[in-house]
Amino acid sequence: MAAYFGFAVAATDINGDDLADVLVGAPLFMDRGADGKLQEVGQVLVALQRPAGGFRTARLHGSEVFARFGSAIAPLGDLDQDGFNDVAIAAPYGGEGRKGVVYIFNGRATGLNTAPSQALEGRWAAQTMPPSFGYAMKGQTDIDRNGYPDLIVGAFGVDRAVLYRARPVITVHASLEVYPSILNQDNKTCPLPGTDLKVSCFNVRFCLRADGKGTLPPKLNFQVELLLDKLKQKGAIRRALFLHSRSPGHPKNMTVSRGGRMQCEELVAYLRDESEFRDKLTPITVFMEYRLDYRTAADATGLRPILNQFTPANLSRQAHILLDCGEDNVCRPKLEVSVDRDQKKIYVGDDNPLTLMVTAQNQGEGAYEAELTVALPPQADFIGVVRNSEALARLSCAFKTENQTRQVVCDLGNPMKAGTQLRAGLRFSVHQQSEMDTSVKFDLQIQSSNLLDKVSPVVSHRVDLAVLAAVEIRGVSSPDHVFLPIPNWEYKEHPETEEDVGPVIQHIYELRNNGPSAFSKAMLTLQWPHKFRNRTLLYVLQFDVDGPMNCTADAEVNPLRIKVSSGQPAENDSAAGQGGRGHLVTRRDLAQGDGGVHTLGCGVAECLKIVCQVGRLDRGKSAILYVRSLLWTQTFMDKENQNRSYSLKSSAAFSVIEFPYRNLPIDDVANSTLVTTDVTWGIQPAPMPVPVWVIILAVLAGLLLLAVLVFVMHRMGFFKRVRPPQEEPEREQLQPHENGEGNSET
Repeated sequence: MAAYFGFAVAATDINGDDLADVLVGAPLFMDRGADGKLQEVGQVLVALQRPAGGFRTARLHGSEVFARFGSAIAPLGDLDQDGFNDVAIAAPYGGEGRKGVVYIFNGRATGLNTAPSQALEGRWAAQTMPPSFGYAMKGQTDIDRNGYPDLIVGAFGVDRAVLYRARPVITVHASLEVYPSILNQDNKTCPLPGTDLKVSCFNVRFCLRADGKGTLPPKLNFQVELLLDKLKQKGAIRRALFLHSRSPGHPKNMTVSRGGRMQCEELVAYLRDESEFRDKLTPITVFMEYRLDYRTAADATGLRPILNQFTPANLSRQAHILLDCGEDNVCRPKLEVSVDRDQKKIYVGDDNPLTLMVTAQNQGEGAYEAELTVALPPQADFIGVVRNSEALARLSCAFKTENQTRQVVCDLGNPMKAGTQLRAGLRFSVHQQSEMDTSVKFDLQIQSSNLLDKVSPVVSHRVDLAVLAAVEIRGVSSPDHVFLPIPNWEYKEHPETEEDVGPVIQHIYELRNNGPSAFSKAMLTLQWPHKFRNRTLLYVLQFDVDGPMNCTADAEVNPLRIKVSSGQPAENDSAAGQGGRGHLVTRRDLAQGDGGVHTLGCGVAECLKIVCQVGRLDRGKSAILYVRSLLWTQTFMDKENQNRSYSLKSSAAFSVIEFPYRNLPIDDVANSTLVTTDVTWGIQPAPMPVPVWVIILAVLAGLLLLAVLVFVMHRMGFFKRVRPPQEEPEREQLQPHENGEGNSET
């Protein structure tokens, strides 16, 4: 079907050039939608006549499908009294429930506005037929004689015609002035009411003038509201307040004469003390808003005027805080940050904190609200600022999380003045979050609220992770000396108990990880002097472990099935036999025998090997190997071995073969140690008695100390006794502090 171009035609001067312009409706015009399909939306062609002849065309398209936009066009005259005629265009089947809509388009010097300034909607629902609101329209007639043209809209589907009376338009001329526009915080000349303080102040002057045509009252009432520091968010500190009320807001009712002069008022405002806010760069915006009291401005019929919608109902002006930034009052800082640290590497497991020595400096103009931000890696946690050094700045720092980024923010000053250099120490605890971590990275930057050069270049500081496991092995023999011959010992060809063989000797080896890093696997190898020239030296009864250790021997342990007692060898076993001769002594009690000392270790003797696999040892943890053996006394009682001293040595060596860290450089960790048990022929020295003079001196010292204590207690009145008074005068003289009572009355 055709577009029905020409279904409605109207002529009026739209652009105020005294030439008639033409509007042509095409209510069935189809246009392609966003999906590319043709849709019936309707169209109005606007043809503006040129002075030299011909037309300049523009097109208005409907916004609803099947609304029949352009079915009726009515010139309205100058509704808003701006000097340009306006037009009504109908869409009889548009709007909610297809009740119909009439759109008002305002004329301008450039032509008809493409967006409607108002939409009039039908109020009748469809019954047997659509209401067709807007199917016929008539304008350009001032029916109520208020100086504005009115509009009649017909809805033939419901047998109705509606009169729309044009509301008088009020044009407001408002002005707002702030002076001085540069505010000096140090120039405090205004006394603050109710205090002895003086503040830095400035003036706010606002004015209103109103005018309009038609039946308007001679006096118009407005509600005016002023707000200082408007751009600050709700709840934030307003940097400026009105002097009389100490409030950032000021409401005011103003009455102005229609068509009269500007009516003005002036208020004094002041700046808060600079310690009460941080933002000195953002302009202080003074905001003014006015509203017409429509109730008092209505005419006798109740028709209310309207404010000119093309005149803004609010104004704003700005004032700036004076900065130490030269003549243009614009600061351009030059911010730089550098960092070093107190250690080259971070050892995994080390509890010592990492200290970053940060130097922040400004080589340009002042930087306002300057802050040092340190973006933390997931492996680091902030501990605090180093405060035990006079050479370091004691910054105020706080931990924050912003957009899932963990960071430390430190205040550098407001402003951070030109030439400022601050050096501070920030302490962090660092741990390995993943076995794949090889380093940690800190990103540092100085940020400010300046408009220009507000941030420093980002400095990325990387610290390598390393592994350090200080593993040591140590051993001890219990006992470390054995004295021969053993009293009352007799050789048994088939020994069954430990006493049948000889004294118990136990070697204890401890593998200890002093950290800071852990290891996951190590091998410990023990060489045990078992035989010499086919004669048994130390007969192994058993071995036990304490900790993550698993051990095996390369030969059978305790093949004779000698019964193992539950007792442990001791350094001070009681003497045996009537002669009072013991067989255990300490190293300092022995003297080398005439025959010298013969060492029997794995280089000379035949050794039993015990291999142990050690599991994970964290910092401060140990794994212990206990080897319980018997000195094969018969070997040392042979004639060729008598009156000779022997040194029996076992050896243990370890090496760490695995760490629980990947991609980290690791040094080899290995070491060894020896444990010695001396077997000596000789007589155990008897313990030396305590000299008599030592006993006498100790008794005298005790008596002297007792005498001093008695004298001191006597001087303090400890032994004084208060007896009950016998007569009434004596009772009155008794003081409360002498007998400990708080009240002497009975």
